[in-house]
Amino acid sequence: MKFLVFQHVPHEPPGFITQAAQEAGVALEIVELWKSYKLPDVDSVDGLIIMGGPMGVYEDKDKYPSKNDELLFIKKALGQIPILGFCLGGQLLANALGAKVYPNVVNNKRLKEIGYYDVELTEEGLNDPIFKGFTNPVKVLQWHGDVFDMPEKATLLATYKDCPHQAFRYGDKAYGMLFHFEFTPEMVSKQIEMDREWIHDGFEIDEDELKKQAKENENLMKTQCKQLLMNFLTIR
Repeated sequence: MKFLVFQHVPHEPPGFITQAAQEAGVALEIVELWKSYKLPDVDSVDGLIIMGGPMGVYEDKDKYPSKNDELLFIKKALGQIPILGFCLGGQLLANALGAKVYPNVVNNKRLKEIGYYDVELTEEGLNDPIFKGFTNPVKVLQWHGDVFDMPEKATLLATYKDCPHQAFRYGDKAYGMLFHFEFTPEMVSKQIEMDREWIHDGFEIDEDELKKQAKENENLMKTQCKQLLMNFLTIR
């Protein structure tokens, strides 16, 4: 079995997904989208995993050169192979389904979610195969300032008070999530370094505390990421 992975920037690789895939005997074909790339045919892979990234779905080609190619591939893949999108990946999936993606502004203030949060599974989320074996609420890593509207005919699977659209399913094969499970502590530290200006712009954060939490949650994130991938393997 082989999954295609869209990776947008060097510091946001598949992380814990890599180890989980190796253990499950799944090959990952990673497309490094900041380099010259060629996307394979949809029918040559068994699934698509879309990673996060600092760009916005609403940004133009100069800031996000691979966007249109990704959206075209996602639209071709819908209903054909299982799709799993994290953060930017979930926003891309929502957009491919016709939903709007935009900066999260509440009471005229940009609202970001950065750090470890507990999101609530909806009744549908509790009964969905992608979250089989998960506790409720679910501990996740958030790292976003953009949100998406729910695509028409999609099912809401997870929610949070300040940002209600956290995860959704479309049809029986496509899943979009605003959050992450795949970040290792090393990836969190690198993300802090790369996004230092952004995470302190209108948001209060203790970098050392976040790194500490990443270590404390390492085993949980690894376990949840493995469970998520095993559940994803059942989606056909």
